[in-house]
Amino acid sequence: MVALAVALRVFRSTVPREREFMREVLAPEASDGVITAGELEAMCGDHKARRTFRRAGGSRKVRRRNAHVLDAIADLADTLATSRGQDTAAVEFARGEVKRIRSGTPPLPR
Repeated sequence: MVALAVALRVFRSTVPREREFMREVLAPEASDGVITAGELEAMCGDHKARRTFRRAGGSRKVRRRNAHVLDAIADLADTLATSRGQDTAAVEFARGEVKRIRSGTPPLPR
């Protein structure tokens, strides 16, 4: 019981800070138009914000695309953090993937 209380306290103290870091990492991407303000709010919000964003589409196809877009934005944030904000080939690829998935374009064949 004590371990559960400690885990809950650690979770509550670390998650808000992680969301602030996510917002700091993705804010330039939102200002450059790579991601939308709604996508930024969903990524930096709680599970309810992400769920609301995923379910915002009318059809199942749009809802699935929204979920994939959030996954691609998470990958972009991870790549940006790894590269320490530098524009590397991996960052450019991640940005392109966000745009490609949002537009619904299939990936290029290998």
